[in-house]
Amino acid sequence: MEFETVLYDKKGHIAFITLNRPQMLNAISPKMSGEMYQIWKDIKADSNIRVAVLTGAGERAFCSGMDVRARTAGGKPEMDPAVRFAESGGRLRVTARQNDCFKPVITAVNGMVVGGGHHFLTDTDICICSENATFFDTHLELGLMVTGEVLDLSRRGVPLGRLMRWALLGKKERMDAQEAHSIGIVSQVVPLKELVPTATGLAEIVAEMPPLPTMLSVEAIWRGVYSGAEDAKTAAEILNRYNLRGPEATEGLMAFAQKRKADFEKE
Repeated sequence: MEFETVLYDKKGHIAFITLNRPQMLNAISPKMSGEMYQIWKDIKADSNIRVAVLTGAGERAFCSGMDVRARTAGGKPEMDPAVRFAESGGRLRVTARQNDCFKPVITAVNGMVVGGGHHFLTDTDICICSENATFFDTHLELGLMVTGEVLDLSRRGVPLGRLMRWALLGKKERMDAQEAHSIGIVSQVVPLKELVPTATGLAEIVAEMPPLPTMLSVEAIWRGVYSGAEDAKTAAEILNRYNLRGPEATEGLMAFAQKRKADFEKE
């Protein structure tokens, strides 16, 4: 299977997925969203695939979040379809868990992760990163509320105080690889050149496990982690729809498209 925005290959029992928009820091475009949906559907259906390795192309970024670059239309931004999807109350479908695929996923983070790119980290089973990895969130600077990423990171045990600094201080609060390791966002930090080989080695170990109990174990653990979390997600979705209809989101996205600082003092 060939795609425009994602590299997808299978070797033995392992599927390899590479977000492939390095010129856009691997931002999630509508096209990428659709292709990721197809990939997880294929992995779920392929009985030969037992584990997936996910990374990003290039050395600068793993994923810079949703591609919300706007086009002016009647003085308002024409939002990325994924943003309109969220506004309508839907959920993204770019990760394995978002597509009800419970085959193990190992994520190899190369470079920066921004905003919505953290969905790939929070929905993975094993996450490792390169020494140059950085983690930060720019939702508020775009006039958008911080939602699912922080909720999911909190459920992975990241301390609330650290999450609040990360959420409220935007791009001025960047977490480096060693801190991400110390608070449990990633389980291992390796040199960049060793990142994919290390992830592949872990995948080979997982692939040796019996496939059905492995998949069922992943599903049982994840369903346990998210038990009781649906109310919080539903509340966040309602608040997010309210946010996306407001002037701050319009101004933030327009400012981003026009490469200027957002003016949130506007009426």
